[in-house]
Amino acid sequence: MRALLPLLAACGANLTPQPEPLPTLPNCIPNRDGTITADELPVVLGTSAAYYESTNVTVNTAGTNGHWDFSVESASDTVIELGPVALGPQWYAAEFPGGQFTVDAGGGLTGIYHQDAQALWLDGTASIAESPKTLVRYTAPVAVLRFPLADGDTFSTTADIPAGTISGLPFIGNDRVDVDVTGRGRLEVPYLAFSPVLRVRTHVTRTPSTGTPVIDRRTTIFLFECFGEVTHVESAPDEPNPDFTNAAYLRRFALGAN
Repeated sequence: MRALLPLLAACGANLTPQPEPLPTLPNCIPNRDGTITADELPVVLGTSAAYYESTNVTVNTAGTNGHWDFSVESASDTVIELGPVALGPQWYAAEFPGGQFTVDAGGGLTGIYHQDAQALWLDGTASIAESPKTLVRYTAPVAVLRFPLADGDTFSTTADIPAGTISGLPFIGNDRVDVDVTGRGRLEVPYLAFSPVLRVRTHVTRTPSTGTPVIDRRTTIFLFECFGEVTHVESAPDEPNPDFTNAAYLRRFALGAN
């Protein structure tokens, strides 16, 4: 897997510095059966992949007859590198004893994850800098991908946040995460195509213990066996359409841009 990237990311990802020397990539060969197991999404700490990113663009997340085209280049595209980093030296590491690695989530935040044969689990999020502090720990981790992943899968989790801190302010509430795998087919990015990819749609709603939701955002990602995330699309807040066409944030694998 070139880079494992967060499903609950904020808009605007950052660079991921990696240690030297880089590790050897696993010997994972796609069998192209349209089903993704945990072994076909290996987490390789210390690696990163290059992506084109852009903001506020028109997209077609629904696709046409199992075909999605994200191949058009734009002068506004910038190149970033993202990848998983081992959990350990970060200020928040002790707060997540079950965590294995972190991935930059943009906006000064990072997601803390672990993976096993059953799922890719999100343990919580934290700010990269200790101040202003953000620390969101779930009472139980959230499955953001359940293995084996296949077209037609759906699953939902409501994760309690009993004592969170967001931008220095206390927060009590929960995150509801709804995931569906709706689509299998061919995905095009600049200079390259992947087939078959799986389209995974995630809808996250954060609700305080009293009051109305403070976060309501949709994300669509496209996964390929032994590679991971090829394309990642985020809606604007409070988007009602699961197949949204206005993307607040878009990133696509950038061939040869490393």
